[in-house]
Amino acid sequence: MSKFTIQDIFINYGDEYIKNHKLSNEQWKVFNAIRNCGTKELGYHICTCEECGKEYFGFNSCRNRHCPMCQNYAREKWIQKEASYLLDTKYFHIITTVPYELNKIFLYNKKILYNILFKATSEAILELSEDPKWLGAKVGITSILHTWGQTMEFHPHIHSIVTGGGLKNNKWVSCDKDYLFKVQVLGSLFRGKFLYYLKHEFNNLALKEDINDIKSFNKFLEPLYNKTWITYIEPPKGKTENVIEYVGRYSFRVAISNKRIKNINNGLVTFEYKDYKGNSKIKEMTITAEEFIRRFLMHVLPDNFTKIKHYGILTNRNKKNNIRLCKLLISKILTNEFISSISRKFNKFKCEKCGSENFTYSFQYDINRLSV
Repeated sequence: MSKFTIQDIFINYGDEYIKNHKLSNEQWKVFNAIRNCGTKELGYHICTCEECGKEYFGFNSCRNRHCPMCQNYAREKWIQKEASYLLDTKYFHIITTVPYELNKIFLYNKKILYNILFKATSEAILELSEDPKWLGAKVGITSILHTWGQTMEFHPHIHSIVTGGGLKNNKWVSCDKDYLFKVQVLGSLFRGKFLYYLKHEFNNLALKEDINDIKSFNKFLEPLYNKTWITYIEPPKGKTENVIEYVGRYSFRVAISNKRIKNINNGLVTFEYKDYKGNSKIKEMTITAEEFIRRFLMHVLPDNFTKIKHYGILTNRNKKNNIRLCKLLISKILTNEFISSISRKFNKFKCEKCGSENFTYSFQYDINRLSV
């Protein structure tokens, strides 16, 4: 367990922060959830062993998707579910990001811009993969939104895990290279699609005073057409069984984990970060608690926004049928032993008295009723 936590920072310095900063409704929910997670404020539960009757008491967790203390269970359940859709093929990791000049528009229009980021990314990958010049087939894509860099500054980007093969006319087409398509081609197509959809949403955007009409908006966007947009295609991740846990780690990350926080003292927070510009060396940064909270809350997602989306042959509507067909065409289904090995990696709670894993749960929300 980490010595220092985000919850500690919120408890010790949160009151001072909210005196000086206005929080959105979404930020208020996250702030209160993390500060109260695992405390009497959220009530308690009693789990009773069905075999021997031994009772265990615990405070309720917040289960907020931004809380670093609540992500392990959600990640494990997601991995168990998604493991059944794995194919015996290579997988590529593709990253698409936008220039920093767009940050000020993103911050005031998160839901619209995040959706455009997903749409431009998925359409660019699908369009190129179906082009006979490259793969010539429809691939499967799992895309995950991240909005932060290593120091929690605003850096919206999409991680996409893409099948190294796809369907065409009910036949499986396998990628026999270490790339699906050229990264420069992807970057150009992604840039064009993103800016096209952004212009289309002009009337729905909340804009700053210096960009308040279509003329100034177009002038602001003009240099971005000539700028290289950073995209990255990572070679296949090795064994198929590595993919699902690799995706799981990306899918349920928050802006910073508790284990990266090294010290909290006198209103200052010190945390570790990886310096990608300095040969990926691990360094430490110290900022005020106020700045730490500001950076963390900047990454709170809009209510009901889905941060993990599937495209192509993994589209939810036809996912099961497509995967069943792909497995038949590939003629090799991942073994039950592999699927079981994923489940065995997760620690299940066992009764310390009899070893049973079967419990009944009783949830209470009035701490004054607690008699232990």
